[in-house]
Amino acid sequence: MNNKVKNILIVTHQFVPHQSPRTTRWKLIYDELVKKGFNIRVITGTRQDGSDSNIQYIGNKTASGVVSSLRKQSNTDQGSFYKNLALKLLKKTYRFFYKFFAWPDYTMFWVFSIWKNRKKIDFDYDAIISVSLPFSSHVAAYIINKEKRKKWIMDIGDPFSLKSNAFENNKYFYKSLNYYFENKFFKMADQIVFTHKDASLEHKEFFNISNEKIVIGNPISAFSKNVFQNSKTYNYNIEPIKIAYFGILTKGVRSPNGVLKYFQNSDYVFHWYTNPDSKYMILQNNIDQNKHLFFEMVSRDEALELMCTSFHCLLSIGNLNPSQLPSKVIEYISTGKPVIHFAEIANDPVIKISEKFENLIVVTKQSDPSVVNEQLTNVFQNIDKFDINQFNNIYSAEAVTKKLNIF
Repeated sequence: MNNKVKNILIVTHQFVPHQSPRTTRWKLIYDELVKKGFNIRVITGTRQDGSDSNIQYIGNKTASGVVSSLRKQSNTDQGSFYKNLALKLLKKTYRFFYKFFAWPDYTMFWVFSIWKNRKKIDFDYDAIISVSLPFSSHVAAYIINKEKRKKWIMDIGDPFSLKSNAFENNKYFYKSLNYYFENKFFKMADQIVFTHKDASLEHKEFFNISNEKIVIGNPISAFSKNVFQNSKTYNYNIEPIKIAYFGILTKGVRSPNGVLKYFQNSDYVFHWYTNPDSKYMILQNNIDQNKHLFFEMVSRDEALELMCTSFHCLLSIGNLNPSQLPSKVIEYISTGKPVIHFAEIANDPVIKISEKFENLIVVTKQSDPSVVNEQLTNVFQNIDKFDINQFNNIYSAEAVTKKLNIF
């Protein structure tokens, strides 16, 4: 280990127990860095249970509690008509305020809490790592590191200034401000980590980022022998073929319309573990509701258990922007199960990933359904041939930490 970097401060608004691909990613990296002997402190806006003293919550407990409660209720269909109506009105008011006035994004009050408590962060770090989404994590890291000027590593999730839809704030009010700060931070950072090459090239060209700063740190998951064993012992001969989707859909970013139209005449039965907004998007299509079953979202551990024991195949839906990679597909692949990825665009970054893993089947609206069936059958018959070593070499926490400029 490089003696110059021993203590690392990770700044991320979202962290476990909040569930998202980014929190899963950084919990795995956090554990890997601790295993390698680094002293780690995490500053987060996600409330903690106090079981890990190295994870420090900073924020307004009342405000974050309201937001957290609103999000939890948004992910369930349960409740009376009037309660659901009130919830929808509250959500619309919440979204109106944040979409029109908040900067840099919906976590603006957390940024203020960071500024207010910046001198109370009693950790003598050698390097600071900021994690987006949301972009406010980079703003918080800038505030904390402004005077110390220690090594700064930025881990970039989805685009901020370069988003073409589902913007993080009011682009008409804040377009120039977004560019100013994102450009400023890229110039100040010592290393910038992107999850795939297309995103790095787009940012490099737009912000004129030096090649020396950029590194590709792929999306990651933790390969589980137990999960893989359950995937291998699943009875793939039973019918009908059951396909599961875990996650949410976002208007203008990830739409179900294309995949629903493609599989409209198939005998597959789809199980959707998603939120009410996504369910509404699906139901706007002409579908046979006997072949589309809906369930509330579940924890990551429960989702993995369901993936390997209850379904023939997993469904991934591509984003409409090549700079945004659906990270969930990497976790899907790690199960060894067949994964159908529906690509909406010709330059979908998942297409390149499929070249490395035979259990990842890319489908477009031009794909021949009979060929897709043959591909599925082939994966069913060769489920035990999943390349574990290749997966761990590319998509593990160890693979990403090796690329961080801390050794």
